[in-house]
Amino acid sequence: MGDIKSPGKDTIGLTAVHDVDRVSFPSIRAEVDNTTFRGLVQADAELNFRWAAVLIDSLVANGVTHAVMSPGAQMAPLALACRANGDLRTRVVIDERSAAFHALGLARATRTPVILICTSGSAVGHWYPAVMEASAGMTPLILLTADRAPENQDRCSAQAIDQIRVFGPHTRASHHLPLPDGSLSSLPPLASRIYEQSLWPSPGPVHLNMPFRDPLVPKTRTKPVVTLPPATTRSLIRPALEDIMDVAGTLSGRRGVIVCGATEIDCADFPGAVHDLARATGCPIITDPLSNLRFGAPEDVQVFSRADSFLRSKEFAGAFQPDWVISFGGPPTAKPVLSWLEESRATDYIVVDPSVRWADPLLRVTRLLRSDPVSFCRGITARGQVQPAPRAWLEAFRACEGYIDQLVGASSENSLWEAPIVRHLVEAVTPGAILFSGNSMSIRDFDSFSGRVAKSFRLLANRGTNGIDGSIATALGIAAAQRDKPTFAMIGDMAFAHDLGSLQLAQGLDVTLVVLNNGGGAIFDYLPTAGIPEYDDFLSPPTVNIGLAARAAGWRHWSASDLDGFEGALHDAAGGGGPCLIEAIIDRRISVGNHKAFWRAASDIDAVFQNHGRAAVQRILEEEGAPGLRARLAEKRGQDRIGSMAA
Repeated sequence: MGDIKSPGKDTIGLTAVHDVDRVSFPSIRAEVDNTTFRGLVQADAELNFRWAAVLIDSLVANGVTHAVMSPGAQMAPLALACRANGDLRTRVVIDERSAAFHALGLARATRTPVILICTSGSAVGHWYPAVMEASAGMTPLILLTADRAPENQDRCSAQAIDQIRVFGPHTRASHHLPLPDGSLSSLPPLASRIYEQSLWPSPGPVHLNMPFRDPLVPKTRTKPVVTLPPATTRSLIRPALEDIMDVAGTLSGRRGVIVCGATEIDCADFPGAVHDLARATGCPIITDPLSNLRFGAPEDVQVFSRADSFLRSKEFAGAFQPDWVISFGGPPTAKPVLSWLEESRATDYIVVDPSVRWADPLLRVTRLLRSDPVSFCRGITARGQVQPAPRAWLEAFRACEGYIDQLVGASSENSLWEAPIVRHLVEAVTPGAILFSGNSMSIRDFDSFSGRVAKSFRLLANRGTNGIDGSIATALGIAAAQRDKPTFAMIGDMAFAHDLGSLQLAQGLDVTLVVLNNGGGAIFDYLPTAGIPEYDDFLSPPTVNIGLAARAAGWRHWSASDLDGFEGALHDAAGGGGPCLIEAIIDRRISVGNHKAFWRAASDIDAVFQNHGRAAVQRILEEEGAPGLRARLAEKRGQDRIGSMAA
């Protein structure tokens, strides 16, 4: 089960043939079995291996470093080819569904394609959820499905289904190979093409269906040496000068907002470029936690992490309407932010996206720029002709952000619920490491409570299709990709129940998984389903014993029902010693109450606007800046406390 670096060809007696076009096959006496279409020919096994080895070696030559495979007879040539390449880290995962999400985690962490291999038949279908997630989440995977020979199709042969284009629109490309033949030289160019298709113009999965004829295990393993792949350059799409000039004029002197959504921009220069754009325009950057712009941003940059909370204020949302919006990285997670953008009076809604996706879930886009985000930001700021927005615009966001920051600190210490758990995980993650969040309420809690911190790290989640399946396997794929750093993850109890089988993948990994045991489906307490008689059908609390399941799979387990217990467990788990699972037992009713009380901070903002009037608030911001409005908010909070004590 471990992540094993494959032995080189010298350790298993492989022979290298240095000219792919001149491979000669030894004369092997045919072993005939008349129960098959054409009988068994042993030379087919040698050809199967060479065919698979040329493909695998060519993918590695292009840059692939990891492969995940699930065992089955039909995929034997591919499995042997993986083990024959000393530069490929190959892992065996029994369950295809877990394997696919594990590969997804590896690819998301490394930002490079990962090979995924399975046998023919229903095994292919178990990949489907992860393939959909990889497609929607723009994660590169190379899907190699072994298939039965053509003569086995459509005649009730075992494990023979129609695997051609089985993933439909969820792949960037789909290729169906013929049976292995003498055209080995065609495979290296195909491998380069597949590698490229998985990364550009939109990263995602690429499917290659590979039929093999029996026999599948060769007696000798003569492996051709592949040629070097062609040099591939993916040039940046730079905006035209006239577009830059036009957009700069649109932004100049007007109130706007930069929205960095739930898709991380894979470029080290993007944070600095978007920070400069924010400085030039004098406008806020509203950041989804998965944009990873909250973590490690300079103090002088107006990066905002509390919009999910303060945009719940109807008064603020109504009084502070943007004239323009620039969107990077797709839509954000937070519904209050989405609602504010959807209902805004912005006349210019600009999406900057170099991929082929159409990122307009709100139907508000007025301009779609197919441009590299860094080039776009630098093009705007380099002109030096953009005037900043009025001072009060940015100060209003600063005031509300600072006020919510104070409330988060106060609300993080009263009991064991999601706010202090998120805070402790953010504190525990190592600089430069990756922290994983499950979906449903987990990612929303990171949105509400992670805040803005000085150290830089990455937060990842499966937000392509927003499913809760495969969370454990994905987190362990991430852990396998960053073995030099501890991995922390947080998921809900329903996500845990969905992916129990993946617990067995954790051996040898330094990972701490926090499972929020709140009786299942807590997100439905915040949806209209909470008020219907059939509410329990949506809640569906898992019946599995989390601790027993964890220990059965070799995990160390702690159960914590209060904040002190959780802090102690996290401290002990951080000491290492293999995979660790902390079961945080949360009273769902108390948690729901704490969430709603925290979000009611928006009512304080409403009250200040109502008591002073919008014009007066505008005047306060112009004259006193953010400290002036924050003082009024603190005054309102203090009055509420005195009133509650008197009552």
